[in-house]
Amino acid sequence: MSDAATTEDRYLRGDLDFEDALREVTGVDIGRDGLVQILRGLHYQNAAGPALSEHDAQVLADAGFAADSAAAASARVDRDLRMANLVATSLSIAEAATRLGVTPARVRQRISEGTLWAFDSGRNRLLPPAQFTDTGGVPHLEKVLPQVPTALRPLTVQALFTRPQPSLLVEDRPVSIVAWLTGSAGTAADIEQALEVIAAAEWESA
Repeated sequence: MSDAATTEDRYLRGDLDFEDALREVTGVDIGRDGLVQILRGLHYQNAAGPALSEHDAQVLADAGFAADSAAAASARVDRDLRMANLVATSLSIAEAATRLGVTPARVRQRISEGTLWAFDSGRNRLLPPAQFTDTGGVPHLEKVLPQVPTALRPLTVQALFTRPQPSLLVEDRPVSIVAWLTGSAGTAADIEQALEVIAAAEWESA
């Protein structure tokens, strides 16, 4: 029996409340304030997207598409949880400066140049962890970051750099862009392969 199934069983029996069940399954400690933000987001999304008309719902049903509100809500919550985790694990400008051994002004300059990637969260600019190692920055990443489309959302960019890519092989195993660059010598050929993955992501998002 998987851990997720065990958590579900304990939740259904009433042994876990929803917050604890979420923490066990996702590894993210959301808390009530975070859950309120997710609920608020679900409310606004539902308000912004009115229910399908009876005719449209029937057209979709006839085409084999079943309207599943629970699945849609689950997908939204999953996205919000992943975004909350990204915010929680990202570095502030000051933290990034310390990690890289430079000044905050230099970090801001690199963000403007596109050689560091940041996104806005409230009043703060945050730098996702994918571009850092424990002691500095991911090698050669500054050579490919300027080519990342600015229209891509933070979760999409995080996934682009951290998920194994079929075209990036190390010992016949797919690796992420971050792993590829970390293990490479940074040759023109190495960088070009990473850039091809980014170009493909831009085309798919268009």
